[in-house]
Amino acid sequence: MILKGNQRGGGQQMAAHLMNSFDNERVEIADVRGSVAQDLSGAFAEWAAEARGTRCRKYLYSLSLNPDQSQGHLTREQYLELLERTERRLKLVGQPRAVVFHEKRDEQGVLREHCHAVWSRIDTEKMKAVQIAHDRLKLRSVARDFARDHGLELPDGMKPGRNSNKFNNRAKQENHAERQQKERSGIPKEQRMADIATCWRETGSGAAFVQALEAKGYYLAHGDRRAYVVIDLHSEVHSLSRELIGVAKDKELKDRLAGYPLGKLPDVASAQAWAKKQRIEREKQIAEKQNQPEKQPSEIEKRLAALAGRQAARRAEIDMRRIELIARHLSERDGLKSMQDANNTGVISARLQKQPKGILVFLTRITGIQMITDARYRKQDERRAEQQKEQAVALQRRHDRELKETDRHYGALDRLEARENRAARTALHREEFQRIAELVRKPPGREINPEFDRVANPVLERTGTDDSRTPEDGSKQQKGKLVSLFSRFVEGLHPEPPREPDPAPLPVRTDFEKAVRPPIDLTEEFNREVENRRSREDRERDRDDGPARSFDPKDPKR
Repeated sequence: MILKGNQRGGGQQMAAHLMNSFDNERVEIADVRGSVAQDLSGAFAEWAAEARGTRCRKYLYSLSLNPDQSQGHLTREQYLELLERTERRLKLVGQPRAVVFHEKRDEQGVLREHCHAVWSRIDTEKMKAVQIAHDRLKLRSVARDFARDHGLELPDGMKPGRNSNKFNNRAKQENHAERQQKERSGIPKEQRMADIATCWRETGSGAAFVQALEAKGYYLAHGDRRAYVVIDLHSEVHSLSRELIGVAKDKELKDRLAGYPLGKLPDVASAQAWAKKQRIEREKQIAEKQNQPEKQPSEIEKRLAALAGRQAARRAEIDMRRIELIARHLSERDGLKSMQDANNTGVISARLQKQPKGILVFLTRITGIQMITDARYRKQDERRAEQQKEQAVALQRRHDRELKETDRHYGALDRLEARENRAARTALHREEFQRIAELVRKPPGREINPEFDRVANPVLERTGTDDSRTPEDGSKQQKGKLVSLFSRFVEGLHPEPPREPDPAPLPVRTDFEKAVRPPIDLTEEFNREVENRRSREDRERDRDDGPARSFDPKDPKR
């Protein structure tokens, strides 16, 4: 059970994300409270209007609940219990809330259910935002208590206890930006770190390391905040030091890349343009090599076609509701006008029936009663006209409000379709990038295990040193019966071409004659050295004493 929450604004963006039907197989709005509108876009718009009366910008608190599906599915009662515990811990009891359930497929294609809850932080009675401090620690305690009460096992990162390697493990985990990079490229962080670490371990110099990175689709550049960064084929930027955490230290990285100073490396924009160019060239090469007359639609293309159908159905439904709304408005206006005309006709008919006749007409005119009656009728007509005008204005106001609500639904639908289309384009690009990256790692053809490939192609093995010696941290190749058997098998699959006759021997060069001399006789050399020394001593004695002096062996000077 993992609980992740944060304070945020942007309610309409959040509503489009929660209603995205491309990334999710099923979207269910389970509960919306504290708002007149029962859709997410309308509810979040109301909460944003309440937040305008305060200084709060992050007026929403978003929480995602991701249970471990291997331990069983949670019931709706358990989800609601967990939400109630979270509300009590974060002091959000009674606040407006929306609960949405999603079902999406994981990397293995298995449906996984998770829940999203969004609260409004604005307390309308006090017109203040609810203060939420240390929410991560509080969510961790809520998850531990819930797991303990229901017999669930927590992930390794949430278990109590000390872990000496927790900082390296935390650095290896994906943050929000890296998760977005994974959504765009489809390459998980673990695989990318493993590829870069393999390039580091299998090489021993900076040039070999950079060449190995480029072979796997990563290009070295200097970043704005980081010293060394790598750009992948999808133009995503990754810090090289972070990718090599636990493999190489910063000093080792700087020492190996000493031949690549930051001033001579391309910047991020240039490296991204180069990576894009390389990706386009590889796409063309792959398209030329693959001769597929009839390309079968992929799973994402099928989902995209289904998405277009759902979007058309949703828009057709709103269009139909708008047509029905306009027809109802016309009918209501006609009905109001008919009712008012009928009321006026009834009033006039009643007055005609009360009209005096005969001598009473002359008497009412002479006495002034007719003038008073006409004045009273005029006031009644004016009051009735004002009431009818108010009725028409109220009806028009209600119609405008309903039309504005329909336009709001259109706006929410436009944002939702834009979000879904962006997710679809990202999925298509991710699928294309994965295909290119897979072909970069494994070119089309017969697949051979790495150990057998190194045995079959020993010359192409990268050593990383100038003298072709094996690096110190490299693993030595072990020869055995299986290796020799595979070598004979590879020789059978790829027989050697007939060898050409050996060329005529070249004359021996003079500078190689010393290498073919016979070995030196040490005895003869020693005797020659003794004779040379005696001759030198005699010459020195003659120079000091002269040739005429007799030699006295008892002389101490001699």
